[in-house]
Amino acid sequence: MKGYAEPTNVNNIRFRKEKRAKKQFFSFEEVDTLKVYYDFEPTIFVLVKIKDKTVPEVLEMAHTGKNVTYFREVSQGYSAPIMTPTGGGGFLMTGGGAYNTIYSYLRKPNEEEALYLGSSYWLTKNFKKTASDFFSDCPSLVKKITDKEMKKRDLKEIINYYNSVCE
Repeated sequence: MKGYAEPTNVNNIRFRKEKRAKKQFFSFEEVDTLKVYYDFEPTIFVLVKIKDKTVPEVLEMAHTGKNVTYFREVSQGYSAPIMTPTGGGGFLMTGGGAYNTIYSYLRKPNEEEALYLGSSYWLTKNFKKTASDFFSDCPSLVKKITDKEMKKRDLKEIINYYNSVCE
C-alpha cells in the first residue's frame, strides 16, 4: 500500500491513502515492513524479536550487511532547565534542552533475535563485553574493541568492519 503513514508510540501504524482521507490503524503484526520517506532515502521500520524480551519491538533498520543487521530505536526527550540560587537573591537558569538517545540492536542473518548492544546514553555499561561476545567469530575486531581502538561511538565503523573484513 502507498500513502501517508507513520509509526505510533504503541507499535501501530497510522495510515492514510491521501492527505485528507480517514486514518486507518494497523498493527506491526499485520505489516511486514513500513517505509517512511522523511528525506530522499526511506526509513524502514520492522517488528524485531529481542533476546531476553518477551515482546518484540518496532525498530528502525539502520543498516543491513552480509554479516549483521543494525537496528536502532531513537528516543527523544527534553531536560528541564535548572534554577540555581545566586548570592543576591536571584536565580541563575542553566541547562535544559532536547536530546536523543539511540538504543542499538544487532542481529546476524542466521539468528531470529536481535541482541541489545547498548545506548548512546553516557552511563551505558558493558559495551566492550557485549560487543566482544557478539563479534567473537572475528578476533581482529574483538581485539580492536578490547584495545579501545574502536568504541561505542564507532558503532557504524565496527559494523562496516565486520561486514567487509570478517566472514
